[in-house]
Amino acid sequence: MKTKLKFVVTVAMGTSVFLFFALANKQSWQLRSYQPSRAPAPLSRNIFPNGSGDKTTPDEEGARLSRLLQEFTGSYLDIPADNETATSADFTEFQILHPGSVYRVGDILSVLIRAKDMRNREKTYGGDFFRAKIYTERTKSSAPGRVRDFGNGTYGVTFRLLWEGDVTVSVRMVHSSSAVRVIKRVAEGFPFNRSWYQRRYITGNKSSTGWCSLNPNDLQIPEGGGICDFSDSYAGVEWYCQRPEGVACKQSVFHRHNGYLKEHTDLGLTEEEMRYFKFMHRRNGRGLEAIKAEIQSKNSTIQVAGNSSGADEEEQLPSCRPGLPVPVPSGYYRNGRWVSRVCATTRLSPLEYKKCLQNKILDFLGDSTVRQWAEFLAKLLNMENIPVPYFTSATAGPVHYLETEWNITTRYQSHGTPLKTYTWTNATVLSNLARIIDSIPGGPDRVVVVTLGLHFSNHPLSVFIRRVRAVRAAILRLRSREPETIVVIKPPNTTGASFNHLDEWPLFQIYLVLKEMFSGLPVVLVDTWEMTDCQFHEDNVHPTNDVISEEVSYMLSYVCV
Repeated sequence: MKTKLKFVVTVAMGTSVFLFFALANKQSWQLRSYQPSRAPAPLSRNIFPNGSGDKTTPDEEGARLSRLLQEFTGSYLDIPADNETATSADFTEFQILHPGSVYRVGDILSVLIRAKDMRNREKTYGGDFFRAKIYTERTKSSAPGRVRDFGNGTYGVTFRLLWEGDVTVSVRMVHSSSAVRVIKRVAEGFPFNRSWYQRRYITGNKSSTGWCSLNPNDLQIPEGGGICDFSDSYAGVEWYCQRPEGVACKQSVFHRHNGYLKEHTDLGLTEEEMRYFKFMHRRNGRGLEAIKAEIQSKNSTIQVAGNSSGADEEEQLPSCRPGLPVPVPSGYYRNGRWVSRVCATTRLSPLEYKKCLQNKILDFLGDSTVRQWAEFLAKLLNMENIPVPYFTSATAGPVHYLETEWNITTRYQSHGTPLKTYTWTNATVLSNLARIIDSIPGGPDRVVVVTLGLHFSNHPLSVFIRRVRAVRAAILRLRSREPETIVVIKPPNTTGASFNHLDEWPLFQIYLVLKEMFSGLPVVLVDTWEMTDCQFHEDNVHPTNDVISEEVSYMLSYVCV
């Protein structure tokens, strides 16, 4: 009897979810003449880090973001195309400034990078993309550094020293400025159509497909057909798909990603340009990825003593709560565990987490990296996967988990298009992220985790900014309805993918924009870029379980105070 009742309840819940998202997406089944009747709510604050309530114009906001990107990613204009002036990882060097100084925990360590070209000549312009960290292998301690491009061939790196002992500096050139020039050229020449997306329409027992894009100009109108406009300006979404002959836009049922343009044949990279990257093997032939070459130094290790006061920095931290200021770096690894510099974190057993999360609902919204969080938590708490009575996919969701004894519910759902899933996915349940957040009641027993970025890396940054603005407005509305709702922002992490897919140069800019757009708001920032920037594993779009464990543990410190 209990089993039958459970099945009926599950079906009812699933059917309700299906009907909700079907109705929510009904407005998208229109032709190009459709104009949304509801505009986004005005934002009540600007993006400046002091979190003031003063309004700012779009031009002022754009100028602030431009200065931010200029400061930390340098100037990439007018990079010469001459191969001999390409930056050489073999000749480029870094040096520790004041290497003979007495360093203590809490001090700032400064490093200077001097870029050199293939002829061992000093570079006179910037644009190289470096990543840097300090580490102690013996104790599995590490921390990220902040690199600044001075625009003249030199780069400054600063680290905060956070533990005692021998500390080694590591600097990697992810991309030379020549590689960045190629990435910029490709991004400008192919702003929307480097990724292929498709829509499948069902008419009776027949199906037909059309190509999709964020820009209708990329799509040819098929003979006898048209273009369906699935855009949603309220949610900051632009999305267009070909409509084959004889079908209506409302008959669009499935979505999928169907590959990328090839670097050599489609994007027009020359053999010389391809040398700026490292070749990688993949199913459909060779591809390109960042070189990520280690930069050498005559002296890369220093000795760090304890601080003079003997005080433990962790003991001075406040309890974890949303809206706390985030220092740089926000934390570091010690003995393989992430140590927050924002607040005093807690580590609990699975049973203690169950007690803490009793009667709570956690929404994990975004891409597969936050799906990893939902899956990790479900395994940790021994939660049951609740099936839904309609076709969906693990990539897009919705996926629901339930822990019956303590009444803990979690959900994973994707952020909507552009969604890079090779599996045909039910388009009728692909809602846009701002609307998903609007549908959440909120309250003290609700945790909403949001990530955005990875699926936008080979589209214009303006597309991402427009989407983030709408998501931020939805979060402000949620917080206005229920101020006790805990909202967690998860930036993208470092990756090991190809430059045409998940390259770190555009992802780093996405990371900076996301941090800036949510600075000063009463939300939780789990800085997964920093947590993977200095990890002891190879970069991977899907980090290893021990890294996911640290990310989830840190997030739960704001829930289980």
